[in-house]
Amino acid sequence: MGGLVIDIVVAYLFKSAVRVFHFFRSYNWRRTKASFTDWTVENPDLGCSSVEVHYRFASKEGSATGSDEIPFYMRWHAKTYAESLSRDLRPVIRVNPRNAHETQFFELDQRGRAPDNG
Repeated sequence: MGGLVIDIVVAYLFKSAVRVFHFFRSYNWRRTKASFTDWTVENPDLGCSSVEVHYRFASKEGSATGSDEIPFYMRWHAKTYAESLSRDLRPVIRVNPRNAHETQFFELDQRGRAPDNG
């Protein structure tokens, strides 16, 4: 049903720190629109809950897919976030210009910055 409080805190802090690192590392990557294909709420016995989002986007090689894991401190936050997602949404994702198979999804990119599609 869930782990100890300390394992939730440690996992959440670690996963969040990794996402912050990826956020800054991918800051100058190309932005493009994608479409959600699936998402699941992960609730492990140890560690924090998360939502894994899967998406499809157009790349130079054709249609490509990617996924990202978004950590949440509380399971109900993860569940609420997952319930807010829709296949009709067209999220902005970051695509590594040197490797189109390396992508990142960040909620901050959904707030007003238009994709450059370049």
